[in-house]
Amino acid sequence: MLLIASSCTTAKKAKEAEQAKKTAQANGKSKTNGKKNGVKPYDKVITEDAKTDTGLFDVHEIDGKYFYEIPDSLFDREMLMVTRISKTASGLGYGGSKQNTQMLRWQKKDKKIALRVVSYEVYAADSLPVHEAVVNSNFEPVLYTFPIKAFSKDSTKTVVEVTDLFEKDVKALGLSAGARKRYKANRLEANKSFIETINSYPMNIEARHVKTYASSEAPSNQSTGTISIEINNSMVLLPKEPMQRRYFDERVGWFARGQVDYGQDVQRSKEVSYLDRWRLEVRDEDMEKFKRGELVVPKKQIVYYIDRATPEKWRKYIKQGVEDWQVAFEEAGFKDAIIAKDPPSPEEDPEWSPEDVRYSVVRYLASTVRNASGPHVSDPRSGEILESDINWYHNVMSLLRGWFFVQTAAINPDAQRAEFDDEVMGRLIRFVSAHEVGHTLGLPHNMGSSVAYPVEKLRDAEFTQKYGTAPSIMDYAR
Repeated sequence: MLLIASSCTTAKKAKEAEQAKKTAQANGKSKTNGKKNGVKPYDKVITEDAKTDTGLFDVHEIDGKYFYEIPDSLFDREMLMVTRISKTASGLGYGGSKQNTQMLRWQKKDKKIALRVVSYEVYAADSLPVHEAVVNSNFEPVLYTFPIKAFSKDSTKTVVEVTDLFEKDVKALGLSAGARKRYKANRLEANKSFIETINSYPMNIEARHVKTYASSEAPSNQSTGTISIEINNSMVLLPKEPMQRRYFDERVGWFARGQVDYGQDVQRSKEVSYLDRWRLEVRDEDMEKFKRGELVVPKKQIVYYIDRATPEKWRKYIKQGVEDWQVAFEEAGFKDAIIAKDPPSPEEDPEWSPEDVRYSVVRYLASTVRNASGPHVSDPRSGEILESDINWYHNVMSLLRGWFFVQTAAINPDAQRAEFDDEVMGRLIRFVSAHEVGHTLGLPHNMGSSVAYPVEKLRDAEFTQKYGTAPSIMDYAR
């Protein structure tokens, strides 16, 4: 076994070294043919007027044009692009709704950089002969290509202009096909579309851009004949080594993803499903304690930051909803596996941002939407949940008031008021906070739990005081 592992590691290192050699040769070849292929000296492209944001890629903005400076080490690395509507027209969904998710990789191809779409819908381990057949039948489409503009002074980075990627109608990065059809949005109006910001962080790049589409059936402001929305494209670097999967068991409700695995030793094409879950691991120094059944703090805790915009009086209840899940993780042997924190102030950390993929945040949104939602971003290769931003709409309190009134006002004086006491509303907020966190941990709705309690027990005040009206926080019982 050691010999096999050693040979695999050696082969992998040799492959990486060969790739690095090819990249260096390509850089050198392109630099020597600068005039022929349009590559210019770095200072001629990234001038002293550039506004630079360092991170995963260095992002440069010059007179409204945007450039990525891509390290050679990140070519062919798999990344996840999540496209969401960040601001929307009235009647067109709500801010934060996901439009598309896809895996990408940046590849150097002679004089161009290609951005390709990666799929893991079919799969076979690269150690198996059938892997070649899977690759041949799963060709990666090209999303966009970019001419190389320059190389960094040390030749380890490649500069491309990405303005058109976000200003043109690249369908995978804009309004979904369903919305285009529904509102008859048949073309992009380029003169009304533009980039707002592109920010780079250590593990992700966030691009915000306004898209305006000609629409004959706009949901609002129909006199304009258009739909304008603000799109957020979040490009996240995936781990070099995917987390080990946990396969899905249909007896337990869970968010899962599937693929056809041709590497299975079965006489058919077999689809396998695996869970979306957080990576919780025991620290090396705590392994013996863990084996003895003692509770241990995981290597990396699940941390939720409470948006700075959250009204002060509601913060503690949202935090309580987050940390109510600690008892569940204690059953798995972890102490303080999930915690809630206030974010640092701008003075404490001016670089902190809720858009940084390193931070999961409960985002407080000034919106009339009567809802809250708990999406998460996960690695399509393994199901590892990388981060989550819970959308907390201010007007969810209106929804909570209506539910609590309808369900309990007949016998509950606390629900018989035009305005609830803060403590009553706080408990309702805590309940919804815990529910949305459950989604971000991988749990779907569990409406079936409502049938677990017989009707006579729901009429038993002593029983409901102790157990509530449903056994699962993921039910819609309130």
